Amino acid sequence: MPRFRLIRQDAVYELIDTHQAQLALRIDFSAAKLQHRATRGGKKELLLRAVGAKPGLRVMDCTAGLGTDSFLLANAGCNVTMLERSKILSILLSDALRANVSNETQQILSRMHLLEADAKDVLLDMKRMGLPTEGQAEPLPDVIFIDPMFPSRRKQALVNGSMQMLQNFVGKDQDATELLALAIQTGCSKVVVKRPANAEALEMYKPAYQYVAKANRFDVFLQ
Repeated sequence: MPRFRLIRQDAVYELIDTHQAQLALRIDFSAAKLQHRATRGGKKELLLRAVGAKPGLRVMDCTAGLGTDSFLLANAGCNVTMLERSKILSILLSDALRANVSNETQQILSRMHLLEADAKDVLLDMKRMGLPTEGQAEPLPDVIFIDPMFPSRRKQALVNGSMQMLQNFVGKDQDATELLALAIQTGCSKVVVKRPANAEALEMYKPAYQYVAKANRFDVFLQ
């Protein structure tokens, strides 16, 4: 039997881990904890400060994952294109985006657009096209955001719940440096990368500035 199974429960898709006794993973953008974070976080969210979130800003989230960062950005008024290469996570995200939610939350979700695609392929296409010229229908996003899966922590207890299952399911992203290189090569004026607070910089790239918290930081690259 495979370790992870996608099941349909109460008309909602869930991911279960058959090797560990823990709650199934489902994505719910109306969850109280996420709603509280969206409404009370405000300028305290380093993500929003690093991206420069504001209404109408076009953001490409290269590593959508559970969609939390995209939701926070959309809540701040950004139009977010979410890229997710995992078929299973794409199903969970699609399910959550179609869920029956309040009108207020639906307005936020309307600014989130999911593409099941490998960000490397999308960025490579953008790089080949070069900077948009007059008349092009699809200009570059204002900001490209990359949140690679963090390496496993030594104390597994520090990673709980949905993030622990996501980490076990997806594993460590091995191509974060390549993603950053491609993002910069597209010519996008701003690229933001989320990293563990004490992690080394990605290869030869030096950020213009950083926003640092206790557990993580945001490296900002400008061009």
